[in-house]
Order: sequence, then C-alpha cells, then structure tokens
Amino acid sequence: KKRQQKEKVKPQENKQSLFPMRTSHSKSMLYILSFLLITLVSISIFSPAVLAQVEQNYIDDEDGSVHSFDPSDQFQIRIMNKSRFRVDVHWDDGAYGSHMGILEATNDPAANAITLNTEVGHAFFVTKHGMKERLFDPSTNAALKFEVRKPHQIFAIEEDAAPSADKCQDRFDVCARHARAGSCRSSPGWMIVHCCKSCDEELDASRLIDPKVRCDREALNMTGPAWGPGDLNRLFTSWATEDKFKKWEPVVLSSPGGSYGGKDGPWVVTFDNFMSDWETESLIKGGEMSGFDRSTDQGATNELGEQEKVVSTTRTSSNAWCNFECEALPGVTSVTNKIEDATNVPRTNYESFQILEYDRNQFYRSHHDTSDKEDSIAGHRIMTFFLYLSDVEEGGETYFDQLDIAVKPKKGRALIWPSVQDGDPATWDARMYHQAKDVVKGKKYAANHWIHQYDYITPNQWGCTGSFS
Repeated sequence: KKRQQKEKVKPQENKQSLFPMRTSHSKSMLYILSFLLITLVSISIFSPAVLAQVEQNYIDDEDGSVHSFDPSDQFQIRIMNKSRFRVDVHWDDGAYGSHMGILEATNDPAANAITLNTEVGHAFFVTKHGMKERLFDPSTNAALKFEVRKPHQIFAIEEDAAPSADKCQDRFDVCARHARAGSCRSSPGWMIVHCCKSCDEELDASRLIDPKVRCDREALNMTGPAWGPGDLNRLFTSWATEDKFKKWEPVVLSSPGGSYGGKDGPWVVTFDNFMSDWETESLIKGGEMSGFDRSTDQGATNELGEQEKVVSTTRTSSNAWCNFECEALPGVTSVTNKIEDATNVPRTNYESFQILEYDRNQFYRSHHDTSDKEDSIAGHRIMTFFLYLSDVEEGGETYFDQLDIAVKPKKGRALIWPSVQDGDPATWDARMYHQAKDVVKGKKYAANHWIHQYDYITPNQWGCTGSFS
C-alpha cells in the first residue's frame, strides 16, 4: 500500500512531467516524440514541393536558355513600346498606379525599352503620356496589364495598342470602392473620367463622359462674369488711390498714361506689405505637405477633356498645388480671404494656390498666363495675384519683357497684373508676357492665385478644366 501510495503521488509532485504516468515511461515517450518531430520537419523541409517554392526553372526571354531562380528574389524585366503613342509605365500598386517611366513612340522598339527591378507577383500597366487613359489590346478590348512571373521577362506594347473605343471605363481597381463611398457625387468630374462604369448608374456617366455634354455653363448653373468693360481700371485705380489699401503699401509700377504712377502701360501694382511671416510660412508648409514636383505645362486635350501634362524645357522650377489639408491651413485661408477683400472677385473664380520653389539656376522663361482665345469654360485668367514668400539674395526677379519692368522678390510682397483688356475682358492683353529670372544666389519661394472671369471651382469639380490631379 505504501509503495502504491508513493507511485500515485509522484506524477503530481513532478512539476516537469507532461503526462500523468510513471517518470521512466514519461522519459521514453518524450524521446519517441522528439525523434518523430525531427523526422517530420526534415521530410517537409527537404521535400520536392518545398524545394520547388525555393527555386524554380524558367526559360529566358532574351536567349531562350533555361535557368533557375528563387521566386522571393528581385530581378529585372523589360517593357518595350511598339505603339504609335508616347506612353507612361505605372507599377500597379492596387490604387492609382506609381509612375515608373516614359516610353517614346519610335521606329526602334528594342532601343525604346524600360528596364525595371521587380519581383514575382508585381504587375504594370501603361497609359497615354501625361494622363491616365489606359491602352488596350483591340483584339480583346482588355486593358494592357503585364504580370511578372520570371526574371528577364520581356513585355511589348504592340503596334495596334490604343485607348478603347468604349470611353466609359474603370481605370483603377479602387473605382467600385470609391463609388460606394459616395465619390460619384463628391468628385463627379474625376469619377466620370476615371471610374465611368462605377458611376454610370448614379450619374449617367456614359453620357457625361463626353465633355461637350458635361461642360456647359448653363447646365452647370455657373454665375456671370467677374468683370465688365471698365471694371479692371476701376479696381486698380482704387488700389492706387483709396486709403483702405494703404496698410498694404501699394506701389504703381505701370498705369494707363502713367496717370497713377509708374510707366505708361497696362496696370502693374505691388503691395509691399501684404503678408505676415506667419502667412508666408504657412504657404511654404502647405507646399511641403502637398509635395513639390517638377513643374509641367499643359499639352493636348483628349476626347474626354483630359489635358496632357508635359515636362517643360522653359520652366525648371518645382511646384505644388495647395488642396485639401494645405488649403485648410489657417494661414493659407487668411491670405485667400485678403485677396478676396482686395479684388472683390469671389473665391469660386480662383484656381487653387500654386506654390513654387526655385533653386539656384532655376527659371521660367517668357510666357503669358492666358491664351489668345477664350477657350476655357471658366473664361480667361483675367488677373494674376502673385506672392513672394521669401527674400532672394540675387536673381529671381519677375520681369515683364515688353514693359521692361523687373520686380525683386521680397518676403511678404504681392505683385498683381491683369492678363486681359479693360475695354473687353474677353480679349487678352498681348503686352503681359513675363518671366521668372534665374535664381543666382539663394532660394525662391512664391505662390499665386490665377483668377478667372467665371466660376472655376464648379467646372473643375465636373472635370471641365483639363486638370485631373
């Protein structure tokens, strides 16, 4: 009995024991389990199925030879362009695509290729340059998508690749999700052009994809013009003569007949004390939040009203568009409110702040802020309200070519000029060409609101201004 009682107690006292059995039996069982576990692990690690996941054979597209590779490694692929279009190559990130490079339309596709570092499972798509209009395989009417499966894979954009004849397409995988979240109503223009199928039921997007239908002042219920004949002169004269504007220290650099100071010519005025340090710093911070990119010009417009972005050789600065979080900064809002008070033109007629960054030797050669034809639904840019956000040690002046007027950057200064004629604001003023001189020493920060003759925000929201950033 004593021996039986002792044997029953031992398993409970042995805290290390895993099983309620005699210690000698427990040790034997542990040895057996350990051996089985090691055997199973060895079999699974060195089995052909697992080895196949580690290393795979493939046929090289370049020389036809057989090689092996580890699918978890990075490697290179090539995409070549045989089509007639200049194209952008994008990595498919599951959202809007990440731009990887540009392929020209040339007669030598082999030389016109882009080499990318990538890995198995990645995919790439292509669009017409400067816009997100996808290229399709006309035989299948499927958007071109290149899925990576092996090293040195070669993909070709074939000669007949082109935008789809069916303009109502979802360009991105996220379109349906955006539509469910209410974006068809909150951002109709962007969604009609980029996510047409997902918004068709709610907005009749397949009909509105045509900008001739979508972009009509009457249909958009737009307000009337900001200026009639004579309003330009009345505004600039008030700045030169009325006491309420003296706090901003107005200086007339040019006026009709030189009647209010400066040269005889079109109006050019500065407010030398327009902004506080807090306001200038807020605009620079807003630009950094939005992200500075190499400045672009506007190119050709496609059938959807989408305008190509073209990297300019006459403009080497970087710029950022002040939207969303930037536009909501109190210091930024404060500056826009001042401009509304000064011009008596409502905020709805303004493009968002363009914030500019010029490093040493950067410039913007001679240009005009509007075109010789009133071809925009928002009308001409009737006026530029330009703001200097920093001092510049040397260079960086705004120079009016035909007026021989140079304005030096000064932190807090505003420079204002019209781009149209006083007697007929629907006609541009060809005298208002200007340029940003090279920055010789230091760094230049600036910003501007372009102010239109008509409401700009409403047509921009409906995708009628060419901009789809």
